[in-house]
Amino acid sequence: MEVKSRFEVIANLETEKRKLMYEKDNFKTEVEKQEKTIKMLKREIEDREEDLKNFKDKIEEKKSTIDEMIKSIDVNLERLSNISAK
Repeated sequence: MEVKSRFEVIANLETEKRKLMYEKDNFKTEVEKQEKTIKMLKREIEDREEDLKNFKDKIEEKKSTIDEMIKSIDVNLERLSNISAK
């Protein structure tokens, strides 16, 4: 077994202390990083919800347009059938 001098033991303990202090200080940074990630994800969700709402609005608009086109075609078919019947 290796015998260490008092100075080596003190140096090792100081090194270990610095490592632990560094690790402790990094906890705040890690928490901030996670919070930032969550904020970004929430923002992305909000953006996607807005995109979905806009998409649904466009779909409803297209449905309405298609309904109007179908009505117009029905009117034209009715006219043509009336002309053919005369």
